[in-house]
Amino acid sequence: MSMSRDPRTQNTESDWLTPHTEQQTLARYITTVRERWWLIAACTVVSVLVALAYVSTATKVFEASADLLVTPVAGDDETTLGLGLIRDTNDPTSDVSTAARYVASVPVARLVKTELRSPDTPEDLLKSVQIQPVAQSSIVTVTASAGSAGQAARTANAFAVEAVRLRTQQLRDQLDLTIPALRRQLSRLPQTDEASREGVQARIDALEALRGVPDPTIRVLTPATPPPTQSAPRPVLAMAAGLFGGLLLGLGGAFGLQALDPRLRREDQLRELYQLPILTRVPAEPRDSRRGAISPNRLSPATSEAYRTLRAGLAALRSQDLRTGSILVTGSSPGEGKTTTAINLAQSLVAAGNKVILIEADVHRPQIGAALGVRARYGLSGVLIRQISLEDALITTEEYGPDLQLLLVDRPGTATADRLSLPTARELVHEAEQLADYVVIDSPPLTEVVDALPLTQEVTDVLVVARLGRTKLRKLAELGEILGRNGVRPAGVALIGVERSRLVYAYTADPAAETPAPALPRA
Repeated sequence: MSMSRDPRTQNTESDWLTPHTEQQTLARYITTVRERWWLIAACTVVSVLVALAYVSTATKVFEASADLLVTPVAGDDETTLGLGLIRDTNDPTSDVSTAARYVASVPVARLVKTELRSPDTPEDLLKSVQIQPVAQSSIVTVTASAGSAGQAARTANAFAVEAVRLRTQQLRDQLDLTIPALRRQLSRLPQTDEASREGVQARIDALEALRGVPDPTIRVLTPATPPPTQSAPRPVLAMAAGLFGGLLLGLGGAFGLQALDPRLRREDQLRELYQLPILTRVPAEPRDSRRGAISPNRLSPATSEAYRTLRAGLAALRSQDLRTGSILVTGSSPGEGKTTTAINLAQSLVAAGNKVILIEADVHRPQIGAALGVRARYGLSGVLIRQISLEDALITTEEYGPDLQLLLVDRPGTATADRLSLPTARELVHEAEQLADYVVIDSPPLTEVVDALPLTQEVTDVLVVARLGRTKLRKLAELGEILGRNGVRPAGVALIGVERSRLVYAYTADPAAETPAPALPRA
């Protein structure tokens, strides 16, 4: 930590801060999916259920197709001139398109309505069919949709057959007008003009022959047959779409929440902000901790072991750097477990044979006295204004013994908070260090109030407390900026709320049975 009393660390300043960049790696994707598997599973289940409901309730639709073959007459054929037959053009697709438009006509639909005895209007019948020319061919496909396989086949065949029948009837009507006219023309020709008479007679004979057959330019090539399966809804396809859509929706929601989530969820997010060691990982307590700080006698064995780990980490820093032990515990927001950490760190240090002074510097939300069941007549405010000496203001508890001394807030509020910036506040830290092996200071969140910020320049170590699922990343970054601007390098982070399944080791012995270790030598 960068402090005025330790010139060796003055050049570190804010080199422990790192830019907050989201590295989209495979590991990150896997972690996001693992953390929000419930959302992905819920979206998938809902999508599959919706698909199942659709398959169960949707009207079944069957499709059947009939093919018509278009055979245009030659464009230079004078025999059929004026009969309205489909004639060959330079554009092959034009002939098939002409036939398709003819089939998709209201007159044909009227004949279909009569043939099928359908209650639908001709226009509605036309809506139930699709008539399309097949690309690069002389075929027109008539596809009908209906509620049953047989009805779909009958409708498709009716359109194909009635189109040919109407074309044939129209051709014969034309022939009934053309042939008599040609006969009258033949009767007016002189007997001597044999060539003309033979030509007219030949055309009459050809047209008579044409009158006895259906329209030669369009005929049914392949009649429709009832389809074996429905075309819609398709159960397998619908369920696959529901499954795939649910997965996509769930994954999108998971990564969307990840991008929008403002809270600390994983250790790697903390490492992206701070290049600091995680000194301990404190498991989430099964007891309800929302009522305030948790005293040592209310902790589970695993949590007690986590605070012993924190003690060992800080003691190692002290032995390496030969520094006196004053530790300021702070965080970025209320409710992260800062006061609980300060109390249990202090008790853990006492259990290791040290004399500890626990100073309550959070004058806006003091909780130490309530957590330990004590109350002070004189406290922090009296010491800061020199109304009482530090030694006289310190109190102890029967449960935790004389080695844990407390300096509590006696007058909560802004007036006491302002006194933390007085020189007496700095002298308080030095004086407490002379009376104990360790001094633990419970500071307010420095992003909320900066009352205790001057104390960060006087203590040996600053400990940052962060809580998974509660601490906001923006607040953590803000705390880092505040400490960095003041040349403070924290000793490390106490990470609260870690899942017990992620802890490799859980201490299960009775914390009260711990054998005290000898106090560490003063520097």
